Amino acid sequence: MADETIPPPPPPSPSPTPPAPRTAPAAIWSLVLAVLFFIGGWLFTAIPAVICGHIARSKIRKSGGALRGKGIATGGLILGYIALVLGVMGIPLLVGMIQSDRERLHRLATERTEIASSDGKIKITVPGLWTKLPELNKQASLQVGDKSKEMYLIVISDAKSAVGNITLEQHQQLTRDRMLQKMKNASATQPVPLNIDGHPALQDEVRGAPGRTEIAFLHTTVDDGVQQILAWTLKSRWQEQNEQLREITNSFHSE
Repeated sequence: MADETIPPPPPPSPSPTPPAPRTAPAAIWSLVLAVLFFIGGWLFTAIPAVICGHIARSKIRKSGGALRGKGIATGGLILGYIALVLGVMGIPLLVGMIQSDRERLHRLATERTEIASSDGKIKITVPGLWTKLPELNKQASLQVGDKSKEMYLIVISDAKSAVGNITLEQHQQLTRDRMLQKMKNASATQPVPLNIDGHPALQDEVRGAPGRTEIAFLHTTVDDGVQQILAWTLKSRWQEQNEQLREITNSFHSE
């Protein structure tokens, strides 16, 4: 019997290719956070950058080649530590800036300055944060306010000849009634007599909603020609701000 041919053995199976190492996410985060410091993150990104850098280097070292990105992590660490040093050095500067800004705001809130109408005939004394606001009322001779606190004041001047033979009480009642008619849920207190700039005056409080917002007005009429002074703020702020509005109103002076 003839010898049978023995087939050759099958070729060995190729060994599986190991997966390519991937970059450690912590390394990328370290570099990104460190860079963000120089864009404006300050210590809020510098400290996490250093933490992520150390975590990334530790994981890469223990991964047995499965993770890469040691250079990225090292770069993040270096930038992170530089950012930490700069951030700590900047703390005194930041504290000084905050303190200086607080002192400036306190000085402006406590100091008083005089603001005059365009013709210089009407003047009032206001805190330093108050400014002229020409958009409040086109008929007003003087318009001022502090937008940050929603406090405003205008002065509307009428010559005696323009209002005719009308008393101070009648003018106060007339202007108050006009205000009440233009507001929802309107109410007013009884007028109180006082003296402003050496002239008789009447003053009351008017509250209501000209639009969607409740407003509280300090409504004053001065018998100097006829000067109507209208100061107002949000109804919710009236308790804390009405004394300052009265002080500014009482500083009224005309020439």
